[in-house]
Amino acid sequence: MNEPEHSNRHPFFLDLLHTLQRAEDEETALRAVLDTVAGTLRSERIGFIPEGRTRLPAMGDTGPWTAEARLLTDQLIKLLPSKKGFALALKSQGKRIGLLLVDGVKETKDLDDALPFLLTIPDALDMALSNVRHMRELNQSRNNLSQLSESLGVANKILRHDIANELLIISSSLDLFKAHGRERDLDRAEASLQRMQSIISQMRDLDCFLLSRSDMTATSLAQVIRTVLPPLEIAFSVEGDAIVLADPGLNAIIENLARNAKRHGKAQRMDFTIRMTEGKVHLSVHDDGKGISEDQLSRIFQEGVGFGETKGTGLGLYLVKRTMERYGGDISARNDPRGGARFELTFCPAEPS
Repeated sequence: MNEPEHSNRHPFFLDLLHTLQRAEDEETALRAVLDTVAGTLRSERIGFIPEGRTRLPAMGDTGPWTAEARLLTDQLIKLLPSKKGFALALKSQGKRIGLLLVDGVKETKDLDDALPFLLTIPDALDMALSNVRHMRELNQSRNNLSQLSESLGVANKILRHDIANELLIISSSLDLFKAHGRERDLDRAEASLQRMQSIISQMRDLDCFLLSRSDMTATSLAQVIRTVLPPLEIAFSVEGDAIVLADPGLNAIIENLARNAKRHGKAQRMDFTIRMTEGKVHLSVHDDGKGISEDQLSRIFQEGVGFGETKGTGLGLYLVKRTMERYGGDISARNDPRGGARFELTFCPAEPS
């Protein structure tokens, strides 16, 4: 009698494995566990109580009946005081993430029969959550590769187009100077050479953004600003601070904004204001320079759009925008009523460590 009933649980376990295999996130995997156990035991109450710093939500019935459900650190499963349910430790990467709680199973024998099935759930869920993490990392790697390919394409375009054009101007100007000896042809060649040197120096922006990619960590905005600004020889102030999720590309963002303000906007001072609003970290960057021409404001973050009178490659702010999007944030630009340019950046806050 016991053997057929025990065998009848095999389809539930196989269905659970198939569902877990298709799970695209942690919550879906956990709900699959709850649904399968509920369908197998037909219990009156079932719920999941998250544990520790996990971001997983509580699920199912998590009312007062769960208050006495506790497991020791090394316990995997135990009966509840009612003797009609159990607490089962669920884990991810070998660490407990919460408790699966079941109560109100009508037949005690059903619990005994289901025990081998129940004991397989933590490992099955652990493997499913591992697959979810791997798929997320794979998708992130694909996105990073796509962005890297796009950035390299921009760099190649600059090298092939902008520098090639300047070399052509230099060559033709020198030919004219040789033919006519006019000073203005030498001046034209010299100006083109200076533009080409500027383009080459701005390729450093690309290096900063491409080579800085790494895992995002908790980073102090104020500390980054106070580290980046002094070598640029521009007066600045910082008000407030916040810990955000970023990588070393944040240094390149701050440096790019400062160099643009000084070089193109002719600014002598920058003011940084950091505040938290509606769950996001906001960084306001204001300079006392010339501001941004109105015809450029709507497209300043587009690839190839130069900023200021001494236009460069138009690559820097484009890469700033893409990096902010990679951080899960954004950046916008406008002219401040008091004069100068203002950039507004939003970041995802880092959880307290």
